[in-house]
Amino acid sequence: MRPRLAALLVAALVSFPAGAQQQSQAERRAQQSQYFTIRNDGEVTLRELYVARGGRGARGWGQDRFGSDVVAPGESFRVRLPAGFGCVVDLRIVFEDGEEEMRERVDVCRTREVAFARALPAAAELEVAVENRTPRSLERLYISGLDETAWGEDRLGSATLAPGASITLRVPDQGCSYDIRAEFDNGGAEERRRVDLCAIGRLVIAPGWTTADAIAAPGRRAPSEALAGGGEAGAGEVAIVNRSGRTVFEVFVFPDGAGSRGPDRLGADTLADGRTLRVPRASPPDCRQTLRLTYEDGQREERSGIDLCATAEIVVAPGWTGEDPAPQGQPQGQPEREVRSEAQPGVGTAAPGSSPGTVGIANRSSRVVFELYTFPDGARNEGPDRLGAEVMRPGGSVRVPAARPPACATTVRVVYDNGEQEARAGLDFCRLSELVIQPGWTTASVPGAARIVNAGALPIVALFADPPGAPRGPDRLGDGVIGVGEGFNLVPPENGVCAYDLIAVFRDRRSVRVAGADLCAGTELRIAP
Repeated sequence: MRPRLAALLVAALVSFPAGAQQQSQAERRAQQSQYFTIRNDGEVTLRELYVARGGRGARGWGQDRFGSDVVAPGESFRVRLPAGFGCVVDLRIVFEDGEEEMRERVDVCRTREVAFARALPAAAELEVAVENRTPRSLERLYISGLDETAWGEDRLGSATLAPGASITLRVPDQGCSYDIRAEFDNGGAEERRRVDLCAIGRLVIAPGWTTADAIAAPGRRAPSEALAGGGEAGAGEVAIVNRSGRTVFEVFVFPDGAGSRGPDRLGADTLADGRTLRVPRASPPDCRQTLRLTYEDGQREERSGIDLCATAEIVVAPGWTGEDPAPQGQPQGQPEREVRSEAQPGVGTAAPGSSPGTVGIANRSSRVVFELYTFPDGARNEGPDRLGAEVMRPGGSVRVPAARPPACATTVRVVYDNGEQEARAGLDFCRLSELVIQPGWTTASVPGAARIVNAGALPIVALFADPPGAPRGPDRLGDGVIGVGEGFNLVPPENGVCAYDLIAVFRDRRSVRVAGADLCAGTELRIAP
């Protein structure tokens, strides 16, 4: 008995360390299972995490392990489980859009990091066919939804669209109306707002497309079919001519005092500067009507008491709310007469019959003008090429927006077909009606204006011109300056008044006063400290 008992005792002692060793490994494994990591490799934020013992799932999800945190794409979150929870767990993830994903019986002792990778749903897209019918290559094309505040990406990418070429593009589906901007190889750009891409089969970029009638599907009448480039109004119609220098976004015509403005007469279209909208003429007793406009910058203007039973044309130009709706001295309904002045090379002053709100630029040189820029003197940005995708051949002309006080001083720069350039600053685009591009136009004097020449050593940064005894008015240079040796044509600010006190302010803040200067004499005034 004793030898057998001893043998059993020895066996027990030998086997005890192995059992003790196995128990220690299990304890360490259970201890390790208290920590593991959730990693977000997808595009959707992880909002909630629930962990249950393996196989229990919905019976033991417990609380959200993220608490007040979320796991954004590319981030991780370390999860701590209570001691003794075990290695095998069920996982339930709730994404920020409410969608869920479950993983069952995950061994977090072996898999220390658990990744979730859910992609964003594919955005709906709209297919647009684009054709370039201009004589210039299209380098960039922007198609943006109406709710977007920036143009976004160039839809052409690294490609260009040659004249006559077509391309099919995909843009995010944001309804039907989009704003379009086309940029050409000459640096010119053209824009058109609220284009209904659902109603057209092809977006055609062609000369005049920004002011043409609404692009519509074949056989479908668009609200802007009443838009035209000019001509007399038809029977029973009133022509509303935009000479404001701005684009009109909304037009309302309604009886004075009416409780409702009625529909926007432009529908989904806009009324660009120089374009005409025809609306029905009124009938007695509702002859007295109100015309209300909203411009592209959100500003509004209106005039009431217009007799739409008798008026055939309303010209919208600066001051139109306080003037007769039809041009003075001109039969209503007749197209405006273009006035040119050849008294001095290159310039003409405002005259009856000129188009309010615009300045005509005519090419009387022997060369083709490829690019034309008009911008405030001293401005860093010259703005768009006024010719867009067109050119101005000898004998041709174009109308560009006029300026508004106090920023009347305007620079005109032209680029010819051989690459040569000419420019002139100090043109008063508040009063000029026409500028003629011809030999000597950059130095010609302006009739009825004084030439202010900076004879000092520093630029003139401000120029004030006010009748004697009157309070100081606005700076006549606006954002511009008169450089050393440069000149500025100053037209009398008030009609019928020639004598003005001038104050020129130089960059070092020194000022020079010239009392009683005659601005109607066409003389040159050299000013220096």
